[in-house]
Amino acid sequence: SMGGEGGDMPVLVVANSNVKHSLGDSEYPVRVQQCKDATSILSNVNQSIQSLRDATMEDIETASSTAVLEGVLLQRARHVVSENKRTVETANALERGDWATVGKLMNESHASMKDDYEVSCPEIDVLVELAQSYKGVYGSRLTGGGFGGCTVTLVKRDCAQGLIDHLNKEYMAKTGKKCDCFETEPG
Repeated sequence: SMGGEGGDMPVLVVANSNVKHSLGDSEYPVRVQQCKDATSILSNVNQSIQSLRDATMEDIETASSTAVLEGVLLQRARHVVSENKRTVETANALERGDWATVGKLMNESHASMKDDYEVSCPEIDVLVELAQSYKGVYGSRLTGGGFGGCTVTLVKRDCAQGLIDHLNKEYMAKTGKKCDCFETEPG
């Protein structure tokens, strides 16, 4: 059951940053190659690792502590493996209707995409920070391929319109750009 009455169900607010940095086109194949390189290093440490989805956080820590995996490749692998773990944890939290945990995992996901995977951008970070600090918000993160695009925010239903007004006003003030927001039900 989904955590109590329907009235307790939060909504999702999607905010479009209205920016698309061309960096995304050149950086995407770089990320793919970095993940392949990290995978081949990890498979030397643990033969059962054929792709990053086979690796655990323990594998990452072992490879990191022995310094066979370091720098940018460590960051990329840590993002992918921790993101896979968060996805499973999020699915479990959604089944329990544990919105606080879902939100916390969304926030952690954004931090990982920003710092370890480096696919965010200043405009997206502004939208995420504005949402994360707003009342009634459980969590907010980049969605999609990155380098622009949209954020998704899990928020209490009765705070959603206030959040949208806040994002519209503050995003314009901080970036000089308009953001388009809409509210949707979590599926």
